Amino acid sequence: MRNNFNLFEVLAVSVGKTAFQKLLLFSVTLMLLTISFSSVARPEYVVGLTQQGIRIASVEEVELGFNYELEKISKDKDYALKIKVFSSDVELNNMLQARKIKGYFGSPMMFFENMRDFDASRLFVPVIGNKVKQRYVILVRKDSGVNQLAQLAQKEIAYCTTDEVGALYLQHALKQKGLGTVDGFFSKKIIKKNPSLAATAVFFKETDAAIILESDYLIAAELNPQLLKQMQSIETSPEYLTHLLAFSNEHGFAEKFNIEDTVVQLARAIHRLTLMKNYKYGTMQKVSLEDLKSVQDLVADTRQDKAKLK
Repeated sequence: MRNNFNLFEVLAVSVGKTAFQKLLLFSVTLMLLTISFSSVARPEYVVGLTQQGIRIASVEEVELGFNYELEKISKDKDYALKIKVFSSDVELNNMLQARKIKGYFGSPMMFFENMRDFDASRLFVPVIGNKVKQRYVILVRKDSGVNQLAQLAQKEIAYCTTDEVGALYLQHALKQKGLGTVDGFFSKKIIKKNPSLAATAVFFKETDAAIILESDYLIAAELNPQLLKQMQSIETSPEYLTHLLAFSNEHGFAEKFNIEDTVVQLARAIHRLTLMKNYKYGTMQKVSLEDLKSVQDLVADTRQDKAKLK
């Protein structure tokens, strides 16, 4: 791990946060400094994710929290493990193509686009609320008079930048009901940074509908029980794998990195992080290509529609 960690930069970034968040950042920074100065320079193996993929905390909270745990996991190894948050999917994909990072956590779509670069025998997904696969719900207010998808014609819908699978499902649902495309059916698409903001936009009548993970809706409702009283789901998707942890298929990497054991240790570390507990993240579970088939079918369905328009 490089010894160029700037404590003052980290603390500057934290301005404006709550006292608890500042204390968390300060404490983790000091722990990282202690470990960093006692470490011998080692090659780094980086796993990437994007800012759009962070729904649970700020970039600095994710990098500090995860990298502190990763440093503990790899302290006795001849390499260092590190999480790096990239500004966009394009930047992350470029790093994958250049083999400058050894894996990624994010949408399954990136895996499908770069399948030849990943080890398909070592794929992992987060367990959220004791479930590996998740469902999407389309939410409206109970007093809106809307009880089915067709009634949302030329109305507004909110969704998250991180929910690529959800966007594919929405397109698929419209097609199955003969309602056309997302762009043609809705008058406006409103992008929200996280699912809680999408749900509350409906609650406060800022938009007509939202599509988010059912698990995210229930978590938001725990914080604000009025969501369940004032809102309802008019459409529920089948279960999909919505996020994926995948690693490079570079020769010899899996053995040197000891992927399975490392992921088990990382999952335990993640579970200890308070910011992950709040979102009911449990462990990581190994999955197969067959488990991803339902998502792959959505992708294929969308590609067919695009091909017909050309």
